[in-house]
Amino acid sequence: MDDLVKEVIPLLQYLIPGFLAAWIFYSLTAFKRPDTFGQIVQALIFTFVIQSLVVGLGALMMVTGERFFSVGSWDKTSETLWSAVIAVLLGFVSCHVARSDKLHSLLRQLKITTQTSYPGEWYSAFSSRPRFVVLHLLDDKRLYGWPVEWPSAPTRGQFVIENPSWLDSEGEESQIGVEIIVIDASNVQWVEFTQKE
Repeated sequence: MDDLVKEVIPLLQYLIPGFLAAWIFYSLTAFKRPDTFGQIVQALIFTFVIQSLVVGLGALMMVTGERFFSVGSWDKTSETLWSAVIAVLLGFVSCHVARSDKLHSLLRQLKITTQTSYPGEWYSAFSSRPRFVVLHLLDDKRLYGWPVEWPSAPTRGQFVIENPSWLDSEGEESQIGVEIIVIDASNVQWVEFTQKE
């Protein structure tokens, strides 16, 4: 039993930074968490990247210590500490990259992909087009306003619309007199994006 514990603890110390980075990513983005196997694969990919960066950082620190100045020894404690720091930074950076669509935008320009970094077309439409919307409701009413929040999928969640007003059949606005209104996504047939930003 003691031998098993001695083998498992270093393995967990090696893998935990990858799981931490994956947890940060899925906690702070609209991406749907994959199944357990998918989460493990994502964590292993993060672990590979983190451990590669730690090895590179360790080599850089060793060279810096030999040629210029030393701030301490590079040991298992240093590796563990830097693994945690890099895991947190990598988790936040991957959130930013996924949220901003910068990487996929570059890849689209290079004709490598046609995909976006967003979790779906629905989310992409709202994230890439900040403008007023018209929600067409199931009862044929139309609600106009600024989408402060929107569901990550069209079938579940709520819209939070700021400065809402009803639109009549002529397109004239009728103020509701409230600051925000929350509409369940299941009550919305489709969404119209206006030209007004």
